[in-house]
Amino acid sequence: MTRTVGNQDRSEFILDPAQALRRGRVLDTMLSAARVPRPRGVTRASHRAMNAMDDQYQLESARRLNGSS
Repeated sequence: MTRTVGNQDRSEFILDPAQALRRGRVLDTMLSAARVPRPRGVTRASHRAMNAMDDQYQLESARRLNGSS
């Protein structure tokens, strides 16, 4: 499904290689700033506890991406 906003027809793909590279670098910078450090070493826990840790990790990553504290 394509959505047209305004007079420009927008595509999900950037066809200009230089513009795509610049956009990729911006996204890489944004995503690397949102990374949450994981604890080092080996973690032993139940499957339920590991899933809970993953949920917290994803929630914190989303908060950082969205700018919430």
